[in-house]
Amino acid sequence: MDQAGRQLQLSPTTHPMTRRRLLGALAAGLPTVALPDAAWADGVYRPQVVRRWNSGNSLLAPLTAHGSGVLFAGNHGLGRIDPAQDQLVWHTAHGLSREAVFRPRAAGDLVLCGGLADIGAWGLARGERRWLYPARTQLGVPWATAEHTFVGDGHDMLCLDNASGSVRWRFAGTPDTLTAYAPTLSQNTLLFAPGNGLLYALDASRGELKWRLDRSHEWQYLRQLYVSGDVLVAGSYKELLYGISVHDGRVLWTFNAGNFINSHHVAGNTAYLWSPTGWVYAIDIQSGSVRWRHRTTNYRSAQANWGPLMAELVSDEVHLYALDMQQVLHVLDRQSGEEVLRLALPHSMRPTVVPLAGRQAMLASDAGEVLLVRW
Repeated sequence: MDQAGRQLQLSPTTHPMTRRRLLGALAAGLPTVALPDAAWADGVYRPQVVRRWNSGNSLLAPLTAHGSGVLFAGNHGLGRIDPAQDQLVWHTAHGLSREAVFRPRAAGDLVLCGGLADIGAWGLARGERRWLYPARTQLGVPWATAEHTFVGDGHDMLCLDNASGSVRWRFAGTPDTLTAYAPTLSQNTLLFAPGNGLLYALDASRGELKWRLDRSHEWQYLRQLYVSGDVLVAGSYKELLYGISVHDGRVLWTFNAGNFINSHHVAGNTAYLWSPTGWVYAIDIQSGSVRWRHRTTNYRSAQANWGPLMAELVSDEVHLYALDMQQVLHVLDRQSGEEVLRLALPHSMRPTVVPLAGRQAMLASDAGEVLLVRW
C-alpha cells in the first residue's frame, strides 16, 4: 500500500523486480509491490510452507479445489484437506485396480475418483465408498454434476447415475477410437470429441444426438472443452483454438497459437493459453481476438526465460497462475497480463496448483505430500 492506501502493483512483465529495481523504484517514487512474508533472492520469492500433509500416496493426481479446501487422489488412496487443520479431514484407500490418474471431483455429496480402469464414488463428508464402475475398455476423463457423471469408455460415451453408479445411457461413437478427454455440459447439451475428428452434441438427459461437427481435416481430436455462455472453447492437439456455437456447431472463430495448444484455461469471458512459441495469450471468447500477450521465452536470449509449463493454467478473481518446469510459479495480472510475482517452490512439484485466499496456494510434491504455501 502507498500512503494514500492504494494497492501497489509490480510493473512489468518479463523482468521481475530485484532488490536493486525495488530500491530504484522507491527512490523514483514508482509503484511497486509490497514485500510478502517470504524470503527474497534473485528477484524471486521463496514462499513459506505453512502446512504439509502426507497423502498416503507416492504419486498424486492433480488436486481439486472444494470450498476452502482441496480433494486429493493418487496411486493408493484419496482424501480431503481443510487448510486450516493440521490433520486430514479424512483419508481412505480407494481400492481401484490401478492408480487414480484423474483429479477427484466433487458431485453433490460425493467425491468421484478414477483412472483408466475404473471410477468410483465416495461420501464427501466421511469418505465411505458408495459404488465402483469397472471399464469395459478404457475410461476417459469424467465430467460430473450433482446427479450424473459423463465419462468415455472406449469409443462410447456413458451417463452414470451418481446415486447407484448404474449406466443410464450409452452413446456409441466410432469403433477403434478412444473417448479419452473430458466432455463438457452446456445446460442440457453434452459436448465431447473422441479421436475421430468429430465433435458431438448430445441431449444430456437421453443420450440422443443433437448435432455433430466433422473437422477431421483439421483435427484428430480436441484436448479440452470449456463453455462460456453460448461458446464452446476447444483446443486442438495442433495449433488452433476454436470458438464454436454450442447451439449448432458453427465455428465462430479460430486462433492460431503457432504451436500445439497447451492446457488452455477459461475464466469469465476470456480464454488463456500458453504456446511453446514463447507467449501466454488472453483471448476474448466472443470474438477470438487477443486481449493481451505476455512473453515467456525469448529464443534470442536466455534472460528472464520461463521454463516450459508443466501444469494447467489456473486463476482466481485477480490473477492467473502458471507453474513451469523449473519449479517457478508465475503470477500474472488477469486484466493486463503483467507478471506481478515469481515464486520459487521448495520441492519438486506435481503439475497442479490450487490458489487460495490470503496469498496462499495448495501444491502437491513428487513425494506424495500436499503443501500449503504462503507469500
